[in-house]
Amino acid sequence: MFLVAWLASAWALAPEVEESERLANAGDLDGTIRVLEAYVAKSPDDPEALWRLARALYEKGEVLAQSVPDSQRLPIYTRVRSLSRRAQELDPEAGFGYLWEGVAMGRIATSKGILSQLSTADDIERLWLRSLQSKTVYRMDNGISSFPGDSWNALGQFYRLCPDWKAMEWISGTRGDIDKSVYYFRLMVKDDPNRLEGLKELGVALLCKGYKQDDDAAKVEGRVWLEKAYALPATYPTDVIDHKQIPVIRSREADACGYSRDGWEKLDEAAYAGQ
Repeated sequence: MFLVAWLASAWALAPEVEESERLANAGDLDGTIRVLEAYVAKSPDDPEALWRLARALYEKGEVLAQSVPDSQRLPIYTRVRSLSRRAQELDPEAGFGYLWEGVAMGRIATSKGILSQLSTADDIERLWLRSLQSKTVYRMDNGISSFPGDSWNALGQFYRLCPDWKAMEWISGTRGDIDKSVYYFRLMVKDDPNRLEGLKELGVALLCKGYKQDDDAAKVEGRVWLEKAYALPATYPTDVIDHKQIPVIRSREADACGYSRDGWEKLDEAAYAGQ
């Protein structure tokens, strides 16, 4: 895996970055952050370390989202964005910096409430589409993170959670599209059919499509993907969260369009008008 990541980048991996990969593959999120923080403190211009630290801090935020108020996580996402922007400056041809800056902005939006952050939607979309212009190839040994899989994941969630009202084109220059969401998640699942998050998100997108378009076949398929995701082992911190949330998703499947790992979003135009 280290060789694959190295071939996709002009930057060789420092021993500390390789150690962070080992810890990440073992599911040791705190250890990963500890090693990368220490390394970045003395080597602040290594993009391979910067984007990995951004990813690890985002994942820490996902864990904290289950127990702390949204406001307490916002500084994490601000830091993730800063690290990601620096990674872009140092290695503009790689896709990771664009991906994780968009993820940070997306989590700032869900933490504050998507309807209050609609003006940032086109910037987030642009970052993720820009990430896909990269020829970067990457996959963690445990399958938890991959590229371009993570960008497909991000875009799939974006097109499901971003409102699809006609007014969105005027507000932000883009809008949600549940068929695009399903498309990107199918790419993700085809690339890695054993990644729990991908199967879960495809199931959620299909349920959203089913209720939005009155498509019973999509609902049935969505439930099947959720069942497949639930049958997979969950050991990585974010997988454990997803596994616990699948029964909740099933119990609220009519609200699937607004599902997010860090909370459920209100996406209707009436709620926006009432702000």
